[in-house]
Amino acid sequence: MRLIYHDDSKLLSYEEVYKDCQRGYGIKEPDKVSGFMGFFYRLPDIYVYGKLEQWMDNNVKIEPELQKFIERFYHEDYGFVTRSESDLNLENRWLCGSTIWAIARYNFTDENLSHHYGGIVLEFFREYGLFYSIEEDMREIYAKEHNNPYYKQELEYHNG
Repeated sequence: MRLIYHDDSKLLSYEEVYKDCQRGYGIKEPDKVSGFMGFFYRLPDIYVYGKLEQWMDNNVKIEPELQKFIERFYHEDYGFVTRSESDLNLENRWLCGSTIWAIARYNFTDENLSHHYGGIVLEFFREYGLFYSIEEDMREIYAKEHNNPYYKQELEYHNG
């Protein structure tokens, strides 16, 4: 796994956000307003995994595309996801201030990359995010992250 994204910005404290919301919105208890936790939202470290990491070593055009996918995700563009995945992404962000279990799927905008490599998944676990090929066998990662060797995703990409 190779680190592709890390956020070095200063974390706001709960007290800072609370006081700023009180001043900015004129609300006595801003933490009781739906969406308050969204102020604490930030992306964790994101890594490139498996086949995609190898492809990135051999093609300099891939990394800039992955950076664009990170921007899209941050701006709530999740590519092609199911309705329930989109709902979960939005709920996690605005109700929990979290990326845990969020997922996005993208196609490369460069046609040569898209035809040669196919779809890319950006998936977040408890502590980090992973970029991987839609063709990647993720059973080992899922078993570890869910503490369940039989865990299956809603959508399976690999029949391995």
